[in-house]
Amino acid sequence: MTMRHRVGTNESWSGAARAVAIAAVLLFAGGPARAADFCACEGRASLGNFNTNDESNWAALGVTRNAACNGSVVFFPLPEDGVLVFDSFVVSNTQSNGCNTTLVFTRAATDTRNTPVTILVKGDATIAGGDVISVAGSTGGNGLDGAPGFGGLGGRGGFAGAEGAYQLVNFASNGGTGIGPGGGLGSLAVGRTLANGGTLFSVPELRPLSGGSGGGGGHSTSNSFTCSAGGGGGGGGALLLVANGTLSIDGTITANGGNGGQRLTPSCSSAGAGGSGGAIRLAATTILGGGSVAAAGGTAGCCSDAPANGGGAGRIRMEAITNSFAANNTNPVAVRAPSPGPIANPITPTVVITSVDGNVTEEFPKGFRGEVDLTVEAPGPIQVAFATQDVPAGTDLQLTVKPRVGAAPFSQNVTLAAGGCSAGACVATTTVDLTPGAYILEARATFQVP
Repeated sequence: MTMRHRVGTNESWSGAARAVAIAAVLLFAGGPARAADFCACEGRASLGNFNTNDESNWAALGVTRNAACNGSVVFFPLPEDGVLVFDSFVVSNTQSNGCNTTLVFTRAATDTRNTPVTILVKGDATIAGGDVISVAGSTGGNGLDGAPGFGGLGGRGGFAGAEGAYQLVNFASNGGTGIGPGGGLGSLAVGRTLANGGTLFSVPELRPLSGGSGGGGGHSTSNSFTCSAGGGGGGGGALLLVANGTLSIDGTITANGGNGGQRLTPSCSSAGAGGSGGAIRLAATTILGGGSVAAAGGTAGCCSDAPANGGGAGRIRMEAITNSFAANNTNPVAVRAPSPGPIANPITPTVVITSVDGNVTEEFPKGFRGEVDLTVEAPGPIQVAFATQDVPAGTDLQLTVKPRVGAAPFSQNVTLAAGGCSAGACVATTTVDLTPGAYILEARATFQVP
């Protein structure tokens, strides 16, 4: 008998250290003013000037676009660390077809890291009117004849939604729980409770930066062929955009959560819930423009007679010496800081699931997008091993076990014993009793730093 695990890892934090940077212009005798290097770009290799209206360097960068003019999508491949450095950065109409541009970011087929998108600009950055930068989550799949609704993928740095129930295919009455630390609970067939939307797990500083969680899947009350539920929407992704100069936003930046998928038959199935909004952090000397910045939750899958819940709001943070961007042009309302802070936390605690039932996990597991990482042979008591870095001894690790579909998640804690720690690194194990099936395993640590 085979048990399949969808294993994911998640870094977690609480009360993360808050570092304050004072923006300064340093005057040297006999010389001009010198602006601060907010993007920490000094010494980094740059990709030069990028403009979606100039395709001359696209081939060298691996950039492509679709040919349709009903909203031209430009695809920019990300490196494994998710970081792009430019001298200047402009998203504007594509020259060859005159269409407004939606810029999205792709990963190589071999890249399983769920890294946020980081754009560091030595000069100015511009998103022109009608143009879009998107790290939004994807819509959950609709319940179909012969197939349940699948969970929508999260945007870069976000987490996938849950699968819908469909008794004829996945043998489940209850929908799955969304992936991620704030994944929404699935809909229950008994009592016909609604699926819950995903929520964002973060701190106001958005350091570290992580995207939104997926929405829960719908339920199925009968083994009828048409009783197929909708899948949950994916969580919005995470974007850090830092410019040493001016950031002009007349278009749109979005990390919205994906909408839930529709159910097939209202009398015996329900819709999926929306994924949560993601996280957008913007920093520059000056932020201006009349566009919009959005990290809203995805909407319920469908319909007035059987709605699921929408996803929770994400976070938007703006850091600038001068910020004239209208408060009502951000959804949710952005937190604002009077100057750009450091682009990363001074400490970077990590929690990793290292093995399941003696099987070593992948360095970068694919569980965040709903794919299987490990298969273990024997159901029953399963040992799960963890490794942490820069997490204090005495901290409780929380392991959450989420059945892919059909049952509610459960959690249990294991304490990092001092004897298992050395030089900031700790190890621990715990045992969970599981029946055959597919599971998402998520681990996190919560602790206060001085």
